[in-house]
Amino acid sequence: MNIYKALALILMLIPISSMGSEKQANTTDEQQDKYLEHRAAWEKMLRERYDKELKHNPPIPPWIKFPDYHPSEIFWRMGDGESYISDYVFTYFKYASKAEINAYKIKYPAPADWGGIYKRFEH
Repeated sequence: MNIYKALALILMLIPISSMGSEKQANTTDEQQDKYLEHRAAWEKMLRERYDKELKHNPPIPPWIKFPDYHPSEIFWRMGDGESYISDYVFTYFKYASKAEINAYKIKYPAPADWGGIYKRFEH
């Protein structure tokens, strides 16, 4: 994998959830409170998605769900690819047990083009 493909793969998988919750400059307390409320509601929704859906029916890996897209394509940074990874795959890896994650990785070994992807999913 060349350096540009590797960089694209890393950049496409930086989860939005890694953004900090510290107050930004020029932000009012009211805006910060609304942001934190929204973030808490979003996390609650993701947890419920895991508990009700993903725990019993894990998402298939992105390379199987969307086989026509190479991991370096912009598809994974915006639109359906990004949404699938952030809303389903990352959510599964965030809440699943170590045993469930290990079983998933055995069932779905990552292809060479997606090398190192599971480390990113386990952020």
